[in-house]
Amino acid sequence: MKLVKDLYDSDIVFYWTGDSGEKLSPNLHTLMEAEEWWKREMFARYEGPERRKSIYDRREDSETRKRFERNHKFSRHNPQGRRQTDQPVKVDIDLAKEKIEQIMVWRVASNEND
Repeated sequence: MKLVKDLYDSDIVFYWTGDSGEKLSPNLHTLMEAEEWWKREMFARYEGPERRKSIYDRREDSETRKRFERNHKFSRHNPQGRRQTDQPVKVDIDLAKEKIEQIMVWRVASNEND
């Protein structure tokens, strides 16, 4: 899956697409909403035995992560966690930037014509 940042009705939105580009999620208004949708989707797709009781990783809270790292020497190899869902999400495709740049060019051109 890829996370897309886009401009829709003058708002920045995020949504997830499949490998072939099909839209998998609704428009989400924040990166945090996009991350939560993705985690729920990944947990729903997992078919093996699940030991975690929550989709949220205790290391997401920076203070908890620091305390965990200090108290558990073995976790220092990967303090973000082992699972893909423990890693922070990042935007893979930024369509909003390109659209905003186009709007700015259009505005400059229309101001020059006035």
